[in-house]
Amino acid sequence: MTNQMISSQKKSTQLAKSHAAIEQFLSFYLEADQQALLPTQQLLEIIKASLTEITAISGLAPSVMGIYNWRGDVIWVIDLASLLGYKPLYAQQYEQEKLHDKCHIVFLRNQDNVIGLAVPRVGQIVKCDISTIQTSALTFANPAMMKACQGYWLSGAEETFLVLDGDAIAQII
Repeated sequence: MTNQMISSQKKSTQLAKSHAAIEQFLSFYLEADQQALLPTQQLLEIIKASLTEITAISGLAPSVMGIYNWRGDVIWVIDLASLLGYKPLYAQQYEQEKLHDKCHIVFLRNQDNVIGLAVPRVGQIVKCDISTIQTSALTFANPAMMKACQGYWLSGAEETFLVLDGDAIAQII
């Protein structure tokens, strides 16, 4: 009977470990052919906003789009694609005569600060076994991407997602 209890405890421990390795992520696009993930526990809200609602501030880094009034607070909005070395959001939207003035702003919590990350499109919430995130052989020309990217994840549908770290993104800014 003691062996059964030990075996049962081992199975319970293994089951708990397997559940602990599953995390939820928000999927979104950096470009039309590049998807990325952010852990949902780092996120506050996602909204669709007009680019004209973001007030540009001159003299800042190209990836800083400006400020946005979110629930009465002034929040910096960053073009995440541009920050990570991809084509800037405005260039993606005006390319191929697709004149949009909308984007999604993903509000990210970092310690006591909130940052808005502008992305062209959000996908869905995906569950990912974090032990399946691949980290070997990652090399990026962009230093911000080197800091922000934890690795990549291949979904069951054979889609490749970059796995980003919101805290690292906040430190880069």
